[in-house]
Amino acid sequence: MIKVISLASVMLFSSVALAGAGAYNTVIQSESMSGSAVASKDAAIAEGKSMIMEINQKSPYELSRSVNYSTNNLVDVNSFELRGSNVTVNEIVNSDGDIAYQPVVNVSYEFKSRDRQ
Repeated sequence: MIKVISLASVMLFSSVALAGAGAYNTVIQSESMSGSAVASKDAAIAEGKSMIMEINQKSPYELSRSVNYSTNNLVDVNSFELRGSNVTVNEIVNSDGDIAYQPVVNVSYEFKSRDRQ
């Protein structure tokens, strides 16, 4: 009889713990990061490539701190994964009236999150 009661209480607590855990969902987001304006288009592309290489070397936790994600859900900061990236170059006019080139790195990433309870 004691074994039956013990087993029933263990199963009750296990089901409560699992019910509170909730399932994680995969969230996919993208973001643009701008670099410094430089004098030539080639220099802007080189800076953009350097930015991408830096992002690629980040751990999932470091990536979670480098990107902006807005959610009220619980986020697993160790689940961040880079899905893709590319560089574009914007032509801008600086305060002297000269044309400058600004690298823009577009990154797509995913992470796991779940609803708050």
